[in-house]
Amino acid sequence: MDKRYLKWYLLVGFLALLSSQFYVRPEMRGLVSWDYWQNLLRYGQIMRLAESRYVDPTEFDYEQFTNLALDGALRQLDVHSSYYTLEDFERFNNDANQTYVGVGIEVASFEQKTVISDVFAEGSAGNAGIRVGDRIVGVDGLDLIDSSIGEILDLIRGETGSEVSIEVERIGNEDRLNFKMLRKEITLQSVSDVSMLTDTIGFVRVRQFTDDTDTELADALKGLAKRGMEGLIIDLRGNPGGRLETATRMASLFLDYDQIILKVQSRDGIEEVIRVESEKAVFEVPVVILLNRQSASASEILAGALQDHGRAVLVGEKSYGKGSVQSVFGFNDGGGMKLTIARYLLPKGAVVNGIGVSPDYEVDVPEEDRARSLLQQHLDLEINEAEFLSFFGFAPSGDRVLEKALEVILENTR
Repeated sequence: MDKRYLKWYLLVGFLALLSSQFYVRPEMRGLVSWDYWQNLLRYGQIMRLAESRYVDPTEFDYEQFTNLALDGALRQLDVHSSYYTLEDFERFNNDANQTYVGVGIEVASFEQKTVISDVFAEGSAGNAGIRVGDRIVGVDGLDLIDSSIGEILDLIRGETGSEVSIEVERIGNEDRLNFKMLRKEITLQSVSDVSMLTDTIGFVRVRQFTDDTDTELADALKGLAKRGMEGLIIDLRGNPGGRLETATRMASLFLDYDQIILKVQSRDGIEEVIRVESEKAVFEVPVVILLNRQSASASEILAGALQDHGRAVLVGEKSYGKGSVQSVFGFNDGGGMKLTIARYLLPKGAVVNGIGVSPDYEVDVPEEDRARSLLQQHLDLEINEAEFLSFFGFAPSGDRVLEKALEVILENTR
């Protein structure tokens, strides 16, 4: 036996003996596994060889090599598990709470044009004069008329407090317009577009499930109730999910005591059943939920739970199909990892992961039409169809999913 590895064999044998006598925490089991030590040694050997023999020594870095290896290995388990460097982990935590540094705009690509599809009240762009429908053609003096949306966004992002200049083309203006604004940290409201579509039908869009989304939703619905709401449309299209606990609290607004919201199935087959704890539903009006193929995770839990209990009708497309539970682990170096530890089951036992939630009324919408309808929803301009087509590159069209939802909910509120 190679004496270099003798000490490892002895250590593993000693730890194995200990494990037979004492309980070993799950995350420590690897320490008593020969497979763990053997593969750890193999990884170390590969890393040492790459560092010492790779043709270009400037291309190798221990930390970068390890970061890529860890992330690649976790993603091989499933697409929802991943490794985070310190910077990635900070970005992940900010995204989970809808906090970012920017100027407060949402952009979309239409016919190879980068157009502002929404302007958030929390940012500086609106105060500077930026409008929905403006086409971005330059940033800080650089002509970007042929640049991709990703290249443009990279230039707009920056440090808090720094200034950025955005040049746009605007329908009805022959000359380009230039606006200067400050980048700042922005915490977006996750519930937006709160409005009455008719005298009796309320509407809200939920962008993401953050820590406070349930409170935002409750406040919005109380305001709509005072305005005569007798039916509600909740738009979850494009909502990637977020905090599961928030989704369960939101479901509780519409369900009664002890009704099942979801079941969580772990690797050991143990089901945790999450039920409504409040005594009575806060809002009892008919509900229609809008879904598309980008509605995922917590969006699917909320929609599926209300559908299973007959509290909501779903309209749109089948959802994404992310019905799994990830735990987030933080490390001492500031990095972290996200690991799938369980799967969701809807109240009636249906699996969400890899399948999605099916709408009661399916309306198939191409992806480009989703962004187009979002632009038209926020566009506050009196222009004719020819001008619209000439500037944006596509003809104005209605929101077929929302139109179907209105038809359905009006039938339920008569």
